[in-house]
Amino acid sequence: MRRLRVGAGNDSRNLRVRDEGESKRPPLVCVHGAGSSSVVWMEAVRRLSPSRRVVAPDLPGHGQSDRWHPPDDVTIAMYRDAVGTVCAQLKIERAVLMGHSMGALVALDAAAAWPERVAGLILVNGGLRLKVSPEVFVRLGDFARFGKWLSRMVWSPSTPLDVVERWGAVAFTADEEITRADFRAVERFDGTPLAAKVRAPTLILGGADDLMTPPRLSNELAAAISGARAQILPDTGHMLMLEGPERFFTEIESFLITST
Repeated sequence: MRRLRVGAGNDSRNLRVRDEGESKRPPLVCVHGAGSSSVVWMEAVRRLSPSRRVVAPDLPGHGQSDRWHPPDDVTIAMYRDAVGTVCAQLKIERAVLMGHSMGALVALDAAAAWPERVAGLILVNGGLRLKVSPEVFVRLGDFARFGKWLSRMVWSPSTPLDVVERWGAVAFTADEEITRADFRAVERFDGTPLAAKVRAPTLILGGADDLMTPPRLSNELAAAISGARAQILPDTGHMLMLEGPERFFTEIESFLITST
């Protein structure tokens, strides 16, 4: 774990980053989803860092990272630039990006904006556009109960109860303002014109039981990116890396070995 100081003087901000492993291959940079933090990538760091450097930041306003902008100014592009700043601070010139949900949008935006800096792309539970149900914003009005409601939406019925209980309490920890800002940023984002700009090898993973980003969105995303491959994992919902880790990491490791 490390903290990066971005900016100078009174305008400086802290970014908390998980950074482990060494390799001559491009590092794997993991981007978490809305209302979450790098904690969802703990297993990725543990499993993958013996063979490759793995970097997982808390995006601004999440986990132990400071906010960069007022919540009303939050955009996917802002988070993209935060990931770029992390890479610049860590002297990472070229990386494989892995993004989950909102993080998949961030990774897609980065791959389109900086094709020369993205060696590979892994988009998990993502899509070209992620429509946010109006119920999400209604439920956010009762934030004390929002986490419990969201937990019912993100897990597959097949996910063991101990996994739900263990991760449900820590997977979504951002405050109400940031969580609402995240979902607004997701709602406004359209990756359709960006997909054709992606040049990196791309793996797309979806959950067969995902209610938030159904499998058809993964398939549409794969069809829009040249050479991309989509894989839908059975008995998983919106949290693939936590619900089906063995199959998830088998797919990830195979992609990293063969494509990057």
